[in-house]
This record gives sequence, C-alpha cells and structure tokens, in this order.
Amino acid sequence: MTKANGLSTEFEMSGSGVPWEERLEDHNNKIDEYLQNCIFRGCSVDGTVYQREVLLQSIFRRVPIADPTHPTGDGHLLLWGLLSPSFGSHYLSLIVASLLKDDLALATRRRYMNYLHDFCTYVLAKPHVPGVAALTIVDKYGPITAPFSKYDLPIHKTDQPRRKRHALGPNLRDNFFEFLRVDYLPTQSLPHMGARNYAAIILQTELGARNSELLGIRSEGGSCDIDRSKNRVRLFGKGSAYSGKRLRWVPLTPLAAEVLRTFQKVFKPMFPKSPPSDYLFLNEDGSRLTKFWYWKTFRKIVGLAIEAGVPLPDDLRPHDLRRTYATNKLEKEPLAYRKVLKHLGHSYPSSAAPYVIATDEDVEEQQSDLIDIFVDPYIEKNEEED
Repeated sequence: MTKANGLSTEFEMSGSGVPWEERLEDHNNKIDEYLQNCIFRGCSVDGTVYQREVLLQSIFRRVPIADPTHPTGDGHLLLWGLLSPSFGSHYLSLIVASLLKDDLALATRRRYMNYLHDFCTYVLAKPHVPGVAALTIVDKYGPITAPFSKYDLPIHKTDQPRRKRHALGPNLRDNFFEFLRVDYLPTQSLPHMGARNYAAIILQTELGARNSELLGIRSEGGSCDIDRSKNRVRLFGKGSAYSGKRLRWVPLTPLAAEVLRTFQKVFKPMFPKSPPSDYLFLNEDGSRLTKFWYWKTFRKIVGLAIEAGVPLPDDLRPHDLRRTYATNKLEKEPLAYRKVLKHLGHSYPSSAAPYVIATDEDVEEQQSDLIDIFVDPYIEKNEEED
C-alpha cells in the first residue's frame, strides 16, 4: 500500500524485471523525444515546450509507487504503467483525483490532461524505446493501450459555471501592496524569496501581464527583456498554433521600475547560479519559477493578507491582477481602449472583455457602444469600504 496525495492505493509494477534507473531513463528519454517532436512541429521552446515538460514530469510524480529497485523504495508512475491495459485506467483515475484534491482551476486541469493525452497518443504512434534499434516498449515492458476515454478530459470551460473574476479598486490594491511591504516582507526567513514574491505581484499588477508572460521575463543574458534605457519590459504573449509567441513592449510604472531595480540589485544575486538564472523569477534552488508554484505561493499570501485584515476576495488569483490593471486603466482613461488592448496583448476588443469592467456610469452612458464591448458581467470590482 502507498499513498498518492492522501489517497490510499495498491499498485502493480510494470517492467518489474528492469532496474528503476533504466526504466526512469527510458521514460525520460521518451518525454525528451516527444518534446523534440513538438519543437519540430513549431512549438515555442520557452513557452509551450517548457510548459509541457514541467506538466508531464509533475503528472507522473503525482502517483507514487512502491518499488524495491528504487534507492529509497519509493518510485513513481512511468509511462508504460499509464498505458497498461490492466492498470492504466486506474492510474489515470488517481491522476484525476490528485488534480481535484489540489483544487486546480478547470483550465489548468484541462491543460494537464490535454498534454498528457497528446503525449500518450505520440507514444502509441511511435512505441519504440529511444536509442535502441528495433526494440519497442511492448517488447520491453509489455502491452500498451490508450487509457483515455471521453470522460477523462474536462469539458470546455464555456460549458461550466464561471468562477468569479475580480478586479481590485485602487485603494484596495494599494492596501494589498502596503501589506506586502510592511507586514509580509519583514517576516520572511528567506528575504530573497519574500522579495521575489513581492516583486512578482507588483509587476503583474502594474504591467497587466499574464502569468506565463511574467514568469518568462529574462533579466540577464543576450535575451534580456528589460530595457532600462527606455524604462520598459518585453513580454511574450500568446500566438496562434505553431506560430511562436507574439512580443510586445510594456512601459514600467514608477512603482514597478523601483521595485524591479531593487529586486535585481539586492535580491536576485542571492539566488544560486544555474542554467535558468537568466530568468527574473527563480525558485530557491535556482530553477525557473513555474506557474503552478507561483499560483500556490500567491494563494498563501492572499490568505495571510485576509488574516491581517485586508478585505481581499478569498478566491483572488494571480490572473485577477491582470484584470485589476485593465479595469483601473480603463476607469482612469475611458477612451484609451486601444492602449489597453495593446498593453494586454490583444488585437480585438472582444478578446479583452474578460479582463476589464467600466465602473463610471457617466462614461458608460456616453460611450455605450464602446463599453458594451468591454463589460464582463462576471467581474466583480472589489473596493475597500471607507
């Protein structure tokens, strides 16, 4: 018996006659081969490919398996176990249960399962063992089959009740910032980690960046995205399938520029040097900060802020900071919708609708056609009571 995210389960081992190290190498080599194929098909290395690698590794580690050939006795699920005709559907149900237990957003769960489904489809189409001529996974590890049914992929988010979206009014936003600076930062045992979280939240709110855009900022090297001479940051936004990311330059506000300068000068050098260290935001070990861990950290900080008396929505999420930027920008400059579109990285007004809400009734009356484009009834603007 072993536990997967708190769920007691029994596991059967696939390829039990092959040592753990060899099985893990075959597993990782197949993932690498799949990622190389994604690059060949035109996926962005720093965006789509990196994200798929992180999510795939995370998914398989979600299912621990007792393994006497493992150095510690505790291995994890490998791809042929998931593709096993006997146990694949069982393992898939454990993955689904772990995603639900972590309370991930529907879009995140869908991304996990879509990437996993695509990887499994690739392996079934190309079932050879990488680096070994004329040897297939079936020969080495036994029969494989597709574990997915139509019931294992989340339905599209438009068919589900919408989760509340929030935008923080200027006063509440500033009080949240003040909590971070005065109450949160001084209590952190690792100052550079606290400063990283503070800088990330400030920059995302001030730039209106997506999570992936924020965490993709490079602060060093030949691909540095920070232009100090023009006081701006380069963000790599969404692109159409296999077209690569669409870049845009976003100006730094005075607050964002000061926080960024201090973080880079004082705290960024405290992180270990590593191949991903060109990125602005890193983990404690020097690896690149992922969207999942940024989301988890942000949710903890929101909880601390609420406990300290900051009236934030208890379901506030990082993407709401992007909505905060757009909503407050439009409220301040109602006719600057093209600038808002440009800064958000959208080409058409309709695609910006989920991020912004007009709150000035006079402007809404006078500019009804424009406002109708931007208003999203599912966004709540949160103001702090006087």
